[in-house]
Amino acid sequence: MVINLDPANEVPKTKTSAEGGTEPVENENDLPYEVLLDVCECVVNLSSVMKQLGLGPNGGLVYCMEYLEAHVDKIVAMIEERIRNEDEDVYLIFDLPGQVELYTHGNAVPRLLSKLVKILDLRLVAVQLIDSHYCTEPSNFLSAALLGTTVMLKLELPTVNVLSKVDLLASYGPLPFSLEFFTDCQDLNRLVPFLHQGYDDTTTNNDDAKYSSVSSTELYDEDNYADDPEYQLARKVKLSSPFFRRHERLHKAMAEVVDEFGLIAFLPLDISNAESVGRILSRIDKCNGYIFKQHSAHSTHENINASNVFQAAANQADPSNREIIADVQERVSLERDEKHNEKKEFG
Repeated sequence: MVINLDPANEVPKTKTSAEGGTEPVENENDLPYEVLLDVCECVVNLSSVMKQLGLGPNGGLVYCMEYLEAHVDKIVAMIEERIRNEDEDVYLIFDLPGQVELYTHGNAVPRLLSKLVKILDLRLVAVQLIDSHYCTEPSNFLSAALLGTTVMLKLELPTVNVLSKVDLLASYGPLPFSLEFFTDCQDLNRLVPFLHQGYDDTTTNNDDAKYSSVSSTELYDEDNYADDPEYQLARKVKLSSPFFRRHERLHKAMAEVVDEFGLIAFLPLDISNAESVGRILSRIDKCNGYIFKQHSAHSTHENINASNVFQAAANQADPSNREIIADVQERVSLERDEKHNEKKEFG
């Protein structure tokens, strides 16, 4: 059962007609998914707050989350009322806002979740989704990894980090390292030398990949200005500038922080692949303990013991991540080669 705790996740009340005017939306209270509780309808929503208090989207969302925290007892009462006629054990999915500042800088969301856990006796697990497009830009990926680590520290919950849209990875451009490097999130300082460099995908072996000082729009351009003295002089000046050196030190520090905590790693998600989706769900169920409940449902009270619990965990073990990531990497490489060949044929 889904509970919408995102005050900005509102269903539009009107839509633009073919004549340019507006008309009411049918089923205006329906979200794209069935909900047990929608705070936009029952508690507070962003559009009303912005209109009444004159706040912008960011300030209004901060206000909404603080309002939800202040009225958590009302939210809990509504949840309990709506699950009263359901089974004793209910699987709840909370849909939260995607603005990362609410988790890295604010305290309203962590306090709200803490109160829900305490009052409802929940076994929560957080799921963070990061777009795989960030893998193509070292600075963006370092930032995402640092923010993900910060959120894990702030929420203090078991967390499943997901690298989404890997099925689109081939269209995003080449990677400086193999996909396994980004899912493991180890030795991220290896990304620092490539912060200001383009990627020359002239080989299918990522370990032997070549890098050159070209932009992402010139990845397959044979004329990369390597022999242009003015270009080389400008590049030398840039690399020796104080700004560049500070920028490089900053990213080295970010990589060190992520490595020292060692908390974050990603599971690749291909939404078009049922096995990939099932793998994510299995990991989530393991983190919140739901797999143990499933196992105990097929056992009598007398024969439930520690060995059964550990056996349930073993039965739900994920297949080798290395094999899975290798398959994804191979598919991405094949798709990229096809795009490269098409570009050469029509270029």
